[in-house]
Amino acid sequence: MSTEDTNKGIIAWFARNSVAANLLLFLIVVAGAMSIFSVRKQMFPEISLNVISIQVPFPGAAPQEVEQGVIMLIEDALEDVDGVEEMTSRSQEGLGSVTIEVEPDYDVQVVMDEVKMLVDAIPNFPQQIEKPNIYRVRPNRNVIWMTVYGDVTERQRKELAKEVRDDLKQVGGITKVEVVGARNYEIAVEISQEDLERYGLSFQQIVNAVRGTSLDVAGGSIKTPNGDILLRANNQAYVGDEFEKIVLISRPDGTRLTLGDIAQVTDGFVETEAFTRFDGKPATFVRVNSVGDQNDLKIAEVVKNYAERKNASLPDEVKVAYWGDSSYYLQGRLDLMLNNMWMGGLLVFLMLSLFLQLRLAFWVMIGIPVCFLGTIALMPLPMFDVSINMISLFGFILVLGIVVDDAIVIGESAYTEIEEKGKSIDNVVRGAKRVAMPATFGVLTTMVAFVPMLMVDGGMGAIWESIAWVVILCLMFSLIESKLILPAHIAHMKYSKDGKDKPNAFQRFRNRFADAVQRFVTGYYRPFLKKCLHYRYTTLATFVGMLILMIGLINGGIVRWVFFPDIPSDFIQANIEMQPGTSEERTIEVLKAVENGLKSVDDTIAEEEGSGVVRHTNIWMNGNTGGTIFAELKKGEEREIDGYAIVNKWRENVPELAGVRTVNFQGGIGGGSGFDIEFQLTGQNLNELKSAADELKQVMSTYDGVFDIEDTFGDGKDEILLKTKPLAEAMGIDLGELATQVRYAFYGAEAQRIQRGDEEIKVMVRYPESQRQSVGNLQDMKLRTADGGEIPFTELAEIEHSQGYDTITRIDRQRSVNVRARVNKDEVEPSSIVQEIRNVKLPEILEGHPSVGFGLQGATQDEAEATSSLAIGGVLAMFAVYALMAVPLRSYSQPLIIMSVIPFGIIGAIIGHWILGMPVSILSLFGIIALAGVVVNDSLVMVDYVNRAREEGTQLRHAVLDAGCRRFRAITLTSLTTFFGLLPIVLEKSLQAKIVIPMAISLAFGIIFATIITLLLIPCLYLILDDAKRNTQTMLSWYGLAKPPKPKEETTEEALKDY
Repeated sequence: MSTEDTNKGIIAWFARNSVAANLLLFLIVVAGAMSIFSVRKQMFPEISLNVISIQVPFPGAAPQEVEQGVIMLIEDALEDVDGVEEMTSRSQEGLGSVTIEVEPDYDVQVVMDEVKMLVDAIPNFPQQIEKPNIYRVRPNRNVIWMTVYGDVTERQRKELAKEVRDDLKQVGGITKVEVVGARNYEIAVEISQEDLERYGLSFQQIVNAVRGTSLDVAGGSIKTPNGDILLRANNQAYVGDEFEKIVLISRPDGTRLTLGDIAQVTDGFVETEAFTRFDGKPATFVRVNSVGDQNDLKIAEVVKNYAERKNASLPDEVKVAYWGDSSYYLQGRLDLMLNNMWMGGLLVFLMLSLFLQLRLAFWVMIGIPVCFLGTIALMPLPMFDVSINMISLFGFILVLGIVVDDAIVIGESAYTEIEEKGKSIDNVVRGAKRVAMPATFGVLTTMVAFVPMLMVDGGMGAIWESIAWVVILCLMFSLIESKLILPAHIAHMKYSKDGKDKPNAFQRFRNRFADAVQRFVTGYYRPFLKKCLHYRYTTLATFVGMLILMIGLINGGIVRWVFFPDIPSDFIQANIEMQPGTSEERTIEVLKAVENGLKSVDDTIAEEEGSGVVRHTNIWMNGNTGGTIFAELKKGEEREIDGYAIVNKWRENVPELAGVRTVNFQGGIGGGSGFDIEFQLTGQNLNELKSAADELKQVMSTYDGVFDIEDTFGDGKDEILLKTKPLAEAMGIDLGELATQVRYAFYGAEAQRIQRGDEEIKVMVRYPESQRQSVGNLQDMKLRTADGGEIPFTELAEIEHSQGYDTITRIDRQRSVNVRARVNKDEVEPSSIVQEIRNVKLPEILEGHPSVGFGLQGATQDEAEATSSLAIGGVLAMFAVYALMAVPLRSYSQPLIIMSVIPFGIIGAIIGHWILGMPVSILSLFGIIALAGVVVNDSLVMVDYVNRAREEGTQLRHAVLDAGCRRFRAITLTSLTTFFGLLPIVLEKSLQAKIVIPMAISLAFGIIFATIITLLLIPCLYLILDDAKRNTQTMLSWYGLAKPPKPKEETTEEALKDY
């Protein structure tokens, strides 16, 4: 060993040239410190959505007309566009929307340009539609909400909200602020049937009068000798009063009939019911988002300060409040991660100083900030583009204990060398070089194990990517630090174990501890390992037995498998949908009833715990027949009871309400739409689809633990179809004319659109509300003929009642309906229900409905996709790990010994979940994949040691025994540091940590368990491998294919007896 040249090689060069080492250290630290301030800080990584959305408003049209007149035309036009993965369309009353998912390899912008061109070129859209709006869906980073609430009029609230919005936009660093929950303005000209008859006017004439009078016209310019003078007619009306002055009829005697004389002009809001409440007061909301590189924390701070300033200047009856502050979580996560980092760092330091010298422990610890700062310096680079967010911060903690492994192994090896041979640079270099090879490849295997995370497709890709990049970069710096910087520090370190200076108390304690470890190794570990080596096959069988037991635990459902665990949130909500055609008043009553349910839950909790949990409640309506109640709870750390428990109590507290189609409670940050099971039925025949969906809902309701079952179908409103009678044609009124007149009367004729301030306002002419309330009003209506005559509606037209649809969803040009439900994951596993329904129940349903097809949707579909990409990634990672070990060991079979640790590490991960009562989920899987890379390191160091000892001529069995004892300190140490580095997270209570705990459990417990395996099983496997080689050779020698092996001189027991 000592023949190795300690002057050659990059490690030696840096160890001898401490200036270079320190400069390198300095460079990394400075670069990192500079970019701490410039790196983006946000809540979650940017999830890039490859989605293009097309919205086509079609005012007053029924869903079928939207489907026929708009959606199908768009679908036909876009049939041949390349790069479209899925096209979903929805036809609702008054609106058609098409959503296009672009395949990952295509540039969204290019696809979008093509889509835009094709849609603009559609010639035969109906006349009443507005221009199609085509845009790319960008993820919104909601930072904070503001509310203007109080007992003032809607107009005052809206104006104040707009003022708040404009004030905030003035602030640097905020660009996206919108007013939400305020109705649009509209000027309504209401004129009754009698007045029209009395003056012989028609709607069309009034519309023409408005258009002809209220306008600005540029009339060119007069060129006079003194210069040009512009000509303008400037008579655009902007407010209601100005419209009243418009002249309709000028009589010969000079009297005039103005619009105000016969019509009611109201300058108000559009005719939908507005119902928004904040803590029980009427409210208008302002939403503040962050875009691009804006700093979420700063924005939230600005908004909070603004709210306090603004409130001081407002009258008592109106208030401004902020809520839903998501930057709190970012700040919380930052603090959480930093605290855990300090805690983890401290624990790691304690472990190190107990095993090694305090000074050495210090120099090894220096590695942590160096790696972190180096990573932060590289994060903003375009190739990684990772921001500081909740997820990437977790990456840092994950890597906390792993980063030092490499340094520990090298430090410990150099230290041992000094202990034995005295202190000199040569010894340090020799010690470092001895383990440089396995340590380097050990880190590389860990880096490779994280690569599958970079390959996850779908919207979640960005989340795994940020963890993986952080880990990979940190490990890269850890290689640099431990190989180039650490040896220089160790070489120049004072060394105190010469026995000359008197040890202080801590050193005495540490020396006692070190002796105790040594005693443990020689007194307990060594004899036990001898026994294991002798009964090596029994040892192997024991561990395999445990592995089988674990598989049983999962399959027997004792440790549950859940794809994505429910993560409770500080926000809970209930979505309500009423039966179509329900009146707005009834919807509001129901919303209030559901809110009262939450209030009573809050009161009971307040009695039990001393304080309530609900901070704010917001209520708003979605359309006429739906609404949402959204509540912000006290922060998770401040309350005993989690969001799900509150939601379940709330659900029990809401009585059965008449006219409600679905009430849907949500209490978590779920993936996707928040539904655990989602099936998709497709087909052209809507009635068949409907009955198949009903049967499927029936089947789902038979399972325990499945609730909130609903479909996306919705019964439509009642419809009235108009037809002309023969007489109408004779009078010169065709169906088009008839429909137009009816539309003007009931929906209104749009006379003008004016831009007032920052809003576009429609001017509508229509009947007063009292004359459009019943079917009777329609029958009383008079139709005008071309010559001005009036004929009752019933003479010329007949009506027929029918039932419409609420929404028509089409997926890839097939009409489709989704049936979905939530699942109580504490009782049942969603995946097992899905399996059973798919394989047993669905075929029966589909047999009865031949035209209906089937697919998976939502969370169910995500699960299938993610699992497959993970599996491929996992296989690749395993192969890469194998390759990275086979190279330094120069053997095909030895890496297999080392990799046998991986399945046993998984045992540990599962036991950890079992002890803590957590279900195993996709997040745990990532932990296990990462585990595969980490666990291997220790075994690699050990096997490498055996190989070196054999090269020197030590007998195999002695070498194996020695390896266990010599590397005992380094192996237990690396495992303990990783475990303690993760411990604070495993025990963390707060909500922010929920998403990362399963990964931490897998890693922490898997590593502890794998250490036991490494220390006992690897030596046995090494001998078993040797036996296998001998036996193969013996067999071959019978056929004369090889020389017979040398006979064993003695049994293992004898060989190790006195060693």
